[in-house]
Amino acid sequence: MIRYTMFLRRKSILHSIDPRSKIILSLFLFTVCIFFNKPIYIGVMFLSLIVFLKAFGKIEIKKTLSFLKPMLPFVIMIMLLWILLGSEKGNVIYQIWKLKIKDVNIEMAIAMGFRVLAMILSTFLLLMTTEQRDLVLALVKMKLPYEYGLTIAIALRYVPTLASLAVSITDAQKARGLELEKGNILEKIKKYVPILVPLIVKSIQLAQELAIAIETRAFGKPNRTFYRDLKFKFKDLVFLSVAVIFFVICLYLRIKGYGVLDI
Repeated sequence: MIRYTMFLRRKSILHSIDPRSKIILSLFLFTVCIFFNKPIYIGVMFLSLIVFLKAFGKIEIKKTLSFLKPMLPFVIMIMLLWILLGSEKGNVIYQIWKLKIKDVNIEMAIAMGFRVLAMILSTFLLLMTTEQRDLVLALVKMKLPYEYGLTIAIALRYVPTLASLAVSITDAQKARGLELEKGNILEKIKKYVPILVPLIVKSIQLAQELAIAIETRAFGKPNRTFYRDLKFKFKDLVFLSVAVIFFVICLYLRIKGYGVLDI
């Protein structure tokens, strides 16, 4: 089944918070991920985000991990690159020809893996708890032109759509006898052609349908009005204040040199 949005309807604190506060929180979390590069710091932050979504967003851990699962090959590739081509410092643990595997590089690979996952999750936090219409409205309220806000929202919406479409096509081709796991690297690349071709064709069809839908709704006309409105409440101010305090604490720790590897 193709999902057209990552939004999960729940009755939770995160779902009731103003989208602008959640946008700022996501930006803070994304930035904090860049502050530190020690595995323990980034790992704790990643796990804390999962628990945070469970406690305040009522989003099951299994559901959160299911959204992260398609990103694992990308994360693993980054970790392998860090292990093989990382810093020249550190002690050599194992050597393969001219490639030296060092303890510092392994530590950095783990940290980078957690960092990428935490960055992705900081974005998913916003998408899983905010409806698309509220996201667009929040961006417009933050003085972003409506066209840009809609573009960002559409881009974010079609990421899970294309991911689900790719999974559906892959399952259909496997049912027809396509064996992706067998063969060398070149053979595996060739086997992905029957997946990429229908995915590209379907993507073009979706783009055409989207263009027609936008035109029928008078996109680009001046004096746009909104049925709904957003207003900051006391709980939004409290939420935003906690987010700012968290960001300041992390910035202070980074300035003091905590959570940073010497590479």
